[in-house]
Amino acid sequence: MQNFIFLIDRFDGTNSWRQRYEFPHKPGMTVLACLIHIKENIDPTLNFTASCRSAICGACAVRVNGNAVLACDTMVDDLREQWGEDTLTISPLGNAKVISDLVVKWDEKIHRLRKANTGLHARDEFSAHEGCRQSPEDMQAVSKQWDCILCGSCASECNKLSDDSTDFLEPFIYTHAARYAKDSRSKNPMEHVMDMERSGLWKCLHCMECVTKCPKGISPADDVALLRDLAYRAGCTEGPGPRHAKAFRTDLENTGRLNEVRLVPRTEGMTSAATKRLPFTLRMFSRGKLTPLEAARLFVADNKRVQDHDGLCRILEANRK
Repeated sequence: MQNFIFLIDRFDGTNSWRQRYEFPHKPGMTVLACLIHIKENIDPTLNFTASCRSAICGACAVRVNGNAVLACDTMVDDLREQWGEDTLTISPLGNAKVISDLVVKWDEKIHRLRKANTGLHARDEFSAHEGCRQSPEDMQAVSKQWDCILCGSCASECNKLSDDSTDFLEPFIYTHAARYAKDSRSKNPMEHVMDMERSGLWKCLHCMECVTKCPKGISPADDVALLRDLAYRAGCTEGPGPRHAKAFRTDLENTGRLNEVRLVPRTEGMTSAATKRLPFTLRMFSRGKLTPLEAARLFVADNKRVQDHDGLCRILEANRK
């Protein structure tokens, strides 16, 4: 019988270390079952969180070989096949303060979740007697966001949070904001959008880690895009983010090609582009990535239109409605 080997990152509040646990392989074991086996039979000091064991509560999320998973919903046999080895490294979720071993602190994240104004204020036509009725189609429009179990897997792998969490929120927060903002029963969708717009809505790096790591198949990246669209349509058009989106669309409408030379000044302004981006531009010149003549030509002239540009414009116009 083969053995599993778990290398678990430990933390006692002061010291950090990686501890090795080896135990017999049993077909059908989940990561959580292995952790419980270790705690009950090998090391009772190991700390982790779990509750439902049914992929509903989200409490057991951990990192396996640097990737966030739900421990109760992840088969070790699948991981062995995926990684091609019997040794797995188990760590606490990323982008979170560790309390003990695999246990992370949620207080700050729940406080930040309040920015989404998570609560439905129903439209005036709904009465207390009849309740807030909704068509099946309208319910389906937000059903995926309702599946979020606050496991933190998306936040664990978010590259923007890893870079700077002071001007960006956890991806699941944008999902919860989108859930209420596009609910057909909502009286004021923008109350769920404005704090998002002020809290880094346009700072998403589009790395898609939140999409690939969500155990429920939710796409926080799509929810970010939805909130951006709602904010822009509501008149929140100032700042580099909205200006970048507008400049991007302008290029598509004009030629169907992205003119990156003009995109930066239209996004950041001429002064910022000329000062902050000058060192980068000079490096491009020095390495032959761009010539001064080519840059000047691209800056003053439109590119040739792509084939069937009229069809692209019709798609853009349909999307605008």
